[in-house]
Amino acid sequence: MTVMWLSTSLLVWALVPNISFLFALAVGASVTPTDPVLSNSIVKGKFADNYIPKELQKIIIAESGANDGLGYPFLFLPLYLIKYTGDHGLGQVGGASKAMGYWFGETWGYTILLSVVYGATIGWIAKELLHWAEERKYVDRESFLVFAITLALFIVGTVGMIGSDDVLACFIAGNVFTWDDWFRLETLDDSLQPTIDMLLNVAVFMWFGAVCPWSSFVHNNVIPIYRLIPLGILVLLLRRLPIVYLLHKRIPQIEEKHQALFVGFFGPIGVSAIFYLYVSLEFLRQIDVDGVEREDAARLGEVMTVVIWFLAICSI
Repeated sequence: MTVMWLSTSLLVWALVPNISFLFALAVGASVTPTDPVLSNSIVKGKFADNYIPKELQKIIIAESGANDGLGYPFLFLPLYLIKYTGDHGLGQVGGASKAMGYWFGETWGYTILLSVVYGATIGWIAKELLHWAEERKYVDRESFLVFAITLALFIVGTVGMIGSDDVLACFIAGNVFTWDDWFRLETLDDSLQPTIDMLLNVAVFMWFGAVCPWSSFVHNNVIPIYRLIPLGILVLLLRRLPIVYLLHKRIPQIEEKHQALFVGFFGPIGVSAIFYLYVSLEFLRQIDVDGVEREDAARLGEVMTVVIWFLAICSI
């Protein structure tokens, strides 16, 4: 993820005119995570079963789940620095030291560690309760099958209320919940979960097409289209492929070079990138001077909207 973040940021810095490297780091962080929704479209189903080894399916699923939540530290490091040092810290007090304090305290402590602890705790309690209820025949089959979905909704809602990382908490809870593999084996022959996954995937793609600011790719004050298209191509080729290929001998699940090329190329940018875009825009709106969004924050918001949306569309 670190190499993906830096390589993408360097490409953005090189091709988007008149932006600082901190701006580029914020854009690069948003598109660093491998998207779990788009990953799901190729690691599940008959095509995956016929052509993609199980170990590769597992490592892509694991990576997309984990790094989707772990994108917060990469994103908020440049955002906090921009808030407290950008435009000479206009409207903010504390400078770089306060930015680093928030990054360690808020991002690593409250957002990452708290969500890990909360997710693990809820996942373990849910597993034990479901075991207990199923042994005593207190839960019918229908409720048993949708338990994982309701658990995810519960975690998203409660973690969202306390302002921590709901995506990472869900991933950790899911790992703890199925740690003994009991629930997966019990629902192995059921088609409800895959059907819901497919339905949600289709809905997400429809949402992308409806919400995407298509016209801004051509008409914007950020980057001309003749730079935007090469940026999209270079990010797809260089964001992840070189580092995965270089490291594939250290990854037991990747046994051959063509598998390394597949895993290296297949690191889709999608829902997680747009999620981080909206998180960033909300954060940037809070950087104001006399009730008006600071000029550099507004500029970064415009850059992120155009570039992140375009990279997501290229990846899809």
